[in-house]
Amino acid sequence: MSEIPTTIKNPELVEKRREQIVLAAIRLFAEKGFHKTTLKDLAEEAGLSQGNIYGYIGTKEHIFFLIHEFLADRISRELEHTVEGVRDPLEKLRRIVRAEFNFMAKWAAAILLIYQEGHILSRPLLKKLLEKERAHLARIEEVIRECELNGSCGPCNARLTANLIKAMVDAWILKRWDLRGHVNQLETERAILDALFNGLLNVNKAVCTHSSNVQDMEGKSILVVHAGTALGEAIASSIVSHGGRVAMCTPSRDSQAELPWHSVHEKARFRLYGFDGGDPAGTSLLEKVEVECGPIDVYVHDLGIGNTSVCATELERRTAARKFEANQKLAQEAATRIQEEASWRTARRIIYIAPWAWDKYADPVRYETTKAAAIALTSTLARTMASWNTNVNCIVPGFIAAVRPGDIQDTLVRQVMDDIPAGRLGELSDITEAVHFLAGDASKYLTGQILKCAGGAE
Repeated sequence: MSEIPTTIKNPELVEKRREQIVLAAIRLFAEKGFHKTTLKDLAEEAGLSQGNIYGYIGTKEHIFFLIHEFLADRISRELEHTVEGVRDPLEKLRRIVRAEFNFMAKWAAAILLIYQEGHILSRPLLKKLLEKERAHLARIEEVIRECELNGSCGPCNARLTANLIKAMVDAWILKRWDLRGHVNQLETERAILDALFNGLLNVNKAVCTHSSNVQDMEGKSILVVHAGTALGEAIASSIVSHGGRVAMCTPSRDSQAELPWHSVHEKARFRLYGFDGGDPAGTSLLEKVEVECGPIDVYVHDLGIGNTSVCATELERRTAARKFEANQKLAQEAATRIQEEASWRTARRIIYIAPWAWDKYADPVRYETTKAAAIALTSTLARTMASWNTNVNCIVPGFIAAVRPGDIQDTLVRQVMDDIPAGRLGELSDITEAVHFLAGDASKYLTGQILKCAGGAE
């Protein structure tokens, strides 16, 4: 960070304080916008006095440049680390693409800011910024040339190809207004890898070196109970997009909800069922699903309420409590039937989804109780169903970002981020990929396990 002048003589202190300022600026610029954020705001957010902040930076333009420098240094270290010890150039290229995506997920707001406000920099600082971007692209070019030299790919313009790769990855941020809700980060990453490798591999290199750990859902019948939450809809949509058939069971009040299909072909593989509160175990409904959809291969039950707002009133809290109680009762009574009914032993995978972390703000006690119930059901059923070759596992979601963030995410994201070691909210795809894994053959000897998808948070 030597390009920006400072009056402080201690380089280590300068680096430490500037990182504080940069992190504060990323948060505030994302919330208030670059132009509406004042240096006073930044000083308070960074824990510095307004007078003290001028010892480390002079203007907001300087902060903007420092943000880019901070990101450039971070991604440079990420790329070096991700290819360390890897000899196969194609594997290096695959790892670089994935490292870029992971970096995008963590620093999306800052990267979007760089694209939106880059015009504010003076010519000298803009030149420095572009030099750093050139160094970043040169690292990708180097790996592409390695692919050429060892014959893994045909001749190509390495500079152009590196820029095309970077542009495709950046599209996840720049085009998210059109992509979000239709594809997830992992699908976008795979599409880029497929396009890249299928376009670069020599004709003689028939075997693609990258692989997918997502199990094929083709031909499988999946029942998603209480599928009206963001997680339930994402799971159903993901399964169908991978060739499965889905029966979605939601409370009657949600049974007219729009199904998450993306084409007429996908629509044919969805069935939506509504159950009412008078039949909380859904006994007659489950019988109907069996008759109309045939044997169920995978049973997925979301015990959460999909909370998206801060429950401020007593009425809201009581409503949330009733939802928790109904969900828990439904899961317990359905589990009893699964144990007793021989027909349900055709289901080779049972996956419980505990309430996601946002639910605890609706009713902390019932959130913990319902989560404990999901874990207890998993443990009990895993033991009793193992002899029937049925695996039972549980996913405990942390703070997951919805496709369209709710009030609670906007209000509490900064507060909860301090408790997430990974430093970012989870993606819906983090949960759907875990479901795919638990539903597939790769987990055939895995049962009774509690899978915490929470970025390291408890």
